[in-house]
Amino acid sequence: MNHVEYLVVGLGAMGSAALYHLTQQGVQATGIEQFEVGHGFGSSHGHSRVFRTFYDKPVYTELAMASIPLWRNLEAQSDEHLLYQTGMLCYAPPGHASLEQHIRVQASVGGSHDILSSEEVNSRYPALHIPNGNIACLTHDSGFLHAALAIRTHVAQARGGGAEVLEQTKVKGIDLTSRLPEVETDRGRYRCEHLIITAGPWAGRLLQEIDVPLTVTRQQKFYFTPQQRAPFLPEHLPVFCDYMANFYGFPYFGPGVKVADDNLGTITDPVAINRDINLETQAMLKQWLEQVMPETRWTEGEFATCMYTLTPDRDFIIDYHPAHPRVLIGAGFSGHGFKFSTLIGRILSDLAIAGRTDYPIEPFHLERFR
Repeated sequence: MNHVEYLVVGLGAMGSAALYHLTQQGVQATGIEQFEVGHGFGSSHGHSRVFRTFYDKPVYTELAMASIPLWRNLEAQSDEHLLYQTGMLCYAPPGHASLEQHIRVQASVGGSHDILSSEEVNSRYPALHIPNGNIACLTHDSGFLHAALAIRTHVAQARGGGAEVLEQTKVKGIDLTSRLPEVETDRGRYRCEHLIITAGPWAGRLLQEIDVPLTVTRQQKFYFTPQQRAPFLPEHLPVFCDYMANFYGFPYFGPGVKVADDNLGTITDPVAINRDINLETQAMLKQWLEQVMPETRWTEGEFATCMYTLTPDRDFIIDYHPAHPRVLIGAGFSGHGFKFSTLIGRILSDLAIAGRTDYPIEPFHLERFR
């Protein structure tokens, strides 16, 4: 039997951040990852994830803003560039209910933003042509994160702070029948003083006994390359999102301009997910890209398969396990959690060490499902 003080199960976006913040607070921490750190089988891999402050609920805008100094601190510690605040441009026809609610929230919390006409968008960003008559909201604090590097950096800094990282270690079961939680793995059994479960799409399998309402969907992202890179680089283009189609795209970063369909994909299982390319979705997104950026020829490039782990209300789960006060759950980040990951890691470490946090997490408690 191995005995550790703080144990984190799952070292994707949230778990890597929790491990890092535990070591920042000076405790002995161990992280377990079933694959290699930074693997491409879950929800956190790849070159980029959206960082947006543009939400229809104030709590998310406030938490996104609160995460910025934590990202900047991590960058300063590691000498890595993780957060690119290119701005984010969201657009739709006038009267679009969701866009208008997002704008109201942005204004209510004092978020820096501009309301632009389609002509003003094209004047400011010549490569981008949104439909005539649409209105757009540009949020200045938004942009994107270098996703894979963010995870690697959290883990590297955690290791530098004394954390033990167990890669290629599969969790076979969690025993909560004793005073201290125990985790059975294929490399032995671990008893811990405090357990944090951040298992992404695999969380439902580890939490079956409490019937956490999680649904996993298959999502794909596609890269396209233009004839010339310069007009599409982050210094010239924001993240952009079409609220009618629910499609979004990034500036040129990594292997090209990434675009994706944010509508929910097919329900899947993280073990049996189909990772083959969906050519129909790729063609649909290429057609959309050609409409909003028509002044170049686009060539298909790489693609990636990932997963959303959804709660019924698409709000997060950050709470203690109802059967054990020494177990914390971070799950159900519903396709929009990565931007908060360093902050959620801080919240989980606060709860594990001090039993409280100063951040507003009441909307994320499990009791809302009971």
